Amino acid sequence: MKTKNNKITIRLSDEILKKCESAMVLSDCTVRNDFIARAIDFYAGYISAQKHVDFFAQAIHESISGTVKVSENRLARLLFKIAVEMAKLEQMLATINDMDEETIRRLHIRCVNDVKKINGIIRMEDAVEFQRGK
Repeated sequence: MKTKNNKITIRLSDEILKKCESAMVLSDCTVRNDFIARAIDFYAGYISAQKHVDFFAQAIHESISGTVKVSENRLARLLFKIAVEMAKLEQMLATINDMDEETIRRLHIRCVNDVKKINGIIRMEDAVEFQRGK
């Protein structure tokens, strides 16, 4: 099926015409009309693709944000559970041991320094060795 070509008038600057002529050689177009039609097709596709990229970028962002939010909520619940268990352990230890304020303060300072030194990775074996004086 043959497409109908419409005749229109356009105004182009000398500079644009020079660009058109030099690009026609590179693009294998023998007629300026073919080159301009290809250029319009290309630019229309470029604009359309740009809108799709914007849409996909937004969709990906929303998807990742949702995943991060779910992970954040899960981590918050787990940290809460760990904090409850730690509070129970602290209460049991406070009940068993009768420590004065100075001993508690020194213990706190030592624990803060130990955690900084080991970057938060606490091993029970290390604590037992320390308590046994090794």
